Amino acid sequence: MEIPDRGKKRPSSGPESSISTLYVQDPSGDRQISLKGTRLSIGRSKDNDVEISDISASRQHCRLECIQGRWQLEDLRSRNGTMVNGILIRRQPLLPGDKIEIGKTRIYFDRIPEEESTAGPHEDTLALNTEFFLEPELEDPVVDEGRMNDERAIFMRLLELSRDLCSILVTEELYEVILQNVIEISGAERGFLITVDEDELVVAASRNIDRDVIRKSHIQVSQSITRRVLESGEPVLTGDARKDERFLSSASISNLKLESVLCVPLRIRGKVHGAIYIDNRFEKNSFHPGTLRFVSFLADQASIFIENARLFEELRNRQASHQAARQQVEELNRELQELLLARDVEPEQARELMKKGARPDFRHSYDRIVTRSPAMMAVFELLDRVIHTDMPVLVLGESGTGKELVAQAIHQGSGRSALPFVSQNCAAIPANLLESEFFGHVKGSFTGAHRDKKGLFELADGGTLFLDEIGDMSPDLQAKLLRVLEDGEIRPVGSRDVVKVDVRIVSATNQNIEEQVRVGHFREDLFYRLNVLTVKLPPLRERREDVPLLVDFFVDRACSRLGRERPVIDPRTLYALYHSPWPGNVRQLENEVDRLVALSADVILPEIISTSVLSQKPGEQREPLRGTLRELVAEATESLERQVISATLEQNEWNKSQTARLLGVSRPTLDQKIEKYRILREESKGEDS
Repeated sequence: MEIPDRGKKRPSSGPESSISTLYVQDPSGDRQISLKGTRLSIGRSKDNDVEISDISASRQHCRLECIQGRWQLEDLRSRNGTMVNGILIRRQPLLPGDKIEIGKTRIYFDRIPEEESTAGPHEDTLALNTEFFLEPELEDPVVDEGRMNDERAIFMRLLELSRDLCSILVTEELYEVILQNVIEISGAERGFLITVDEDELVVAASRNIDRDVIRKSHIQVSQSITRRVLESGEPVLTGDARKDERFLSSASISNLKLESVLCVPLRIRGKVHGAIYIDNRFEKNSFHPGTLRFVSFLADQASIFIENARLFEELRNRQASHQAARQQVEELNRELQELLLARDVEPEQARELMKKGARPDFRHSYDRIVTRSPAMMAVFELLDRVIHTDMPVLVLGESGTGKELVAQAIHQGSGRSALPFVSQNCAAIPANLLESEFFGHVKGSFTGAHRDKKGLFELADGGTLFLDEIGDMSPDLQAKLLRVLEDGEIRPVGSRDVVKVDVRIVSATNQNIEEQVRVGHFREDLFYRLNVLTVKLPPLRERREDVPLLVDFFVDRACSRLGRERPVIDPRTLYALYHSPWPGNVRQLENEVDRLVALSADVILPEIISTSVLSQKPGEQREPLRGTLRELVAEATESLERQVISATLEQNEWNKSQTARLLGVSRPTLDQKIEKYRILREESKGEDS
């Protein structure tokens, strides 16, 4: 090898030359290499035929191979790629004068063009890092073909990277891909992706140029630079960190012997949640304004993908938590049902199982609603998605299902929780006072209006207005309510002035509101205004697993109100309450439990349960039952027991062993009950199992 005199003319490759030559310009200096043999390797490793001291180069970067007397260049899947005459290549035949670029290294094949001969070794070497991202006013108005190729290469790289990042929904993997691309394109020696967890800096990913994870990465970054970026939201670029006046007092910069450092914030919705930090401990001024612009651009894109991945993981974890909770709920419900069917269980054992509960980790609190029913868990999942918004909610359900409790949960979980929650049953207001109650009135507006009065909308201004039984509103009031929802303005009765109000509407009804719309009893346009989100509450008979929980809760509350010791609940009582139809839903159950507590002594016995509770079905009228209370309870219990056993036998194709296990009874006990209740198989299919 020899280093040519730069003032002399380079030898040219012509027909008389049988040996081609490479002219290498890298950070270590210039040299000339004669191509002998048929293959030559180029890279940063000492094992290469041509070793280049460029940190942007891969250990095994590219290879020259002579095929049929002609040299071809092949990129060996390097990190930063290989360019020939400004174009990224995978494999390319070479012609005399071709310029090969590897990071900041230039290699000329056979000869250096005359116009390039006086250029310094580091000029115009930021094709990927800088030129495309220079400020417009600094750009050279003359755009040559090489420059366009550089821009095209960067643009294609960005498109490919965006497509790759879109498909990654695991944050750890996303961090690795982002960081690796930043290192490859910036030519950094090391890179770190830093997140913030409760004001603590966490290195979520770290890599050096050889793709190795950096050990003890948390002490390898400058805390002062990172904190500066996180607090100000502005990037930091320094080409000589140890002499930078901004960081003269930073011990970490001196200890780490940092030269070039670039740190940019990761922002989402204006809030900084992390930073991308790259450095070079061996070269000054490794990063340029173009590098800063590229990394900043990539950081803005990356923040969106990171937030998407985080939300996806949060949703997936919540769904997994909900699924696990549902399974636990179903298991507890099965245990409770088997316990109730047995009827010979100890009271404390029954209460202990009732107190067990399982709920997914919801974003908002629903503690005032006593439930462990999967149907209600689905309602909470729906509410979790919309509580924080201001959209109107329509709650549908039979009387006594807890519609107002749901409305209160919506209010408490929203941003309006510190402001009023106003509840009104539309059916309870006289028709002639509806407008005054809703919109208020001024003094003297009608007989009896002795002073100004605020209406429901003004009282609930800034908060939530719960309108129960909206199906009972008059057509005239419906029209005025629609106008308020559209304009956000009310006019008190007797006033000429309008009042601006900001109210979230939660409405409810136990009627078939869609049928009322169809027959013209309820305005269709108002229905669509109120029915932005519909929440349907299941009746108590469709979530019987909640009955024991509610009984336990209401007993405690009644005893607290009466100031007495808690009585024991006889398992037979719990069994009867569990299997009652409850047409009045939770409200009816609450009233019945209050009655039982008031009438009982130390034990709540089944004999004092209301006859209507044991016999009534929704929408069904029956003749009065005859007999003693004990006889009636026994009859109802036996009827239910016969139905359960018969249905379970049919479901299991009369496999008695399986049926006994499911019902929690022994096989002999099951045989006795089959004989006692004369349960027969509809179609005989051979001997019983």
